Amino acid sequence: MTAPQRTFPPAPQPPQQQPRPSPPQEDAPPRKPRRFGRLLAILLVLLAVGGGIALWRARNPASLSPTPAGTAAGPAAERPVELTALEVTAVAPRALTETVRLSGSVSPMEQSAVKAEVAARLAEVAVREGQAVRRGDMLARFDTLELTARLNEKQANLEGARAQLVLAEKTLTKNRTLNRSNIVSDTSLDQAESSFGFQRAQVDALAAQVELARKALRDAVVLSPIDGMVATRAVNPGENLAVNAAMFTVVDLSRVEVEATVPAEQVARLAVGQTASLRVEGFGERGFAGSVARINPMARAGSRAIPVYVTIDNKDGALRGGMFASGEVLVAQASGAIAVPPVAVRHDDQGDFVLAIADGHTVRRPITRVALWARGDLVQVEGLAPGDRVVTGNLPGLTAGRSVSIAGT
Repeated sequence: MTAPQRTFPPAPQPPQQQPRPSPPQEDAPPRKPRRFGRLLAILLVLLAVGGGIALWRARNPASLSPTPAGTAAGPAAERPVELTALEVTAVAPRALTETVRLSGSVSPMEQSAVKAEVAARLAEVAVREGQAVRRGDMLARFDTLELTARLNEKQANLEGARAQLVLAEKTLTKNRTLNRSNIVSDTSLDQAESSFGFQRAQVDALAAQVELARKALRDAVVLSPIDGMVATRAVNPGENLAVNAAMFTVVDLSRVEVEATVPAEQVARLAVGQTASLRVEGFGERGFAGSVARINPMARAGSRAIPVYVTIDNKDGALRGGMFASGEVLVAQASGAIAVPPVAVRHDDQGDFVLAIADGHTVRRPITRVALWARGDLVQVEGLAPGDRVVTGNLPGLTAGRSVSIAGT
């Protein structure tokens, strides 16, 4: 008996290459017995595999419990959330500082404008701009011929007044004696007393004029009032100067100050004595330490900026007036503090917390806010230990208890 013959449909072909179907042939030639044997062998193998699976399930009945399709077998099968290294931070104690920025120009703390004290012809000028001088060094000298003559005149007038005073005193003494003997009337005595008082006043006035003439002669030599450097020279020899005419400006560069402007909302954080770190144009990375010396009580007109004065020691004279300086004033600091970015701090019904990573899972870690630093870029917290790994990425959907992994570890 021959096995029934089976026909197999042709394999599907791509649409662009599929040939037109040929009309079925009524009498197909019989398949070869070799093809039937191969098919029988495959069927036997499938039966053997099915029998082995049935035997394994009979020996392991626990495996027969149905599991809903599309659901995980348990929490262990949950897929971990992969985090990048930038989204996780290991906290550590650090020093935190808060500063207020300021900028302004450098100016000498002590400077003196030297003016003419006498009206005379300038005979000599001994210094030029940029020259260092000491207190008491001669800067210029006036011609003293007229000043000496004036002094001699005042002295002569004083001597004459003193002689008249002596005569008036003798006359007053005689009139008092004669008045007691009723030889001189009371009117004559009163006139003698008045003349004596007038002459005494004249002597005092002329003595004062002599002192002024002597001072003018001393002021003919212009001396430096302070140690420093000549900043400006406005006179030349041979000029006739009036009293209070500008001559020199002498500045002391051993201590300078920066007149900086600070926004009004930041001034409340400043106080006299706070330290400042400044950088001056032209000195590269070199820093200059200073301190807040004064704070102006009024804002500048037309702005909401308040002047703040920062003093700097300048023993080497490196800083000069007019240079531009900028820097920061230290207003607060903390050492050994734990701080995280604000995005790491979360809040729920139980309070503030962060998500820490422990044993491959996120853990809710309660914290307490202490202060804001770096203009709000850092939050100092309590409740974390050094070395704790905290999620600092912006991941609002991440919750506690989730399995996580960190890329690259």
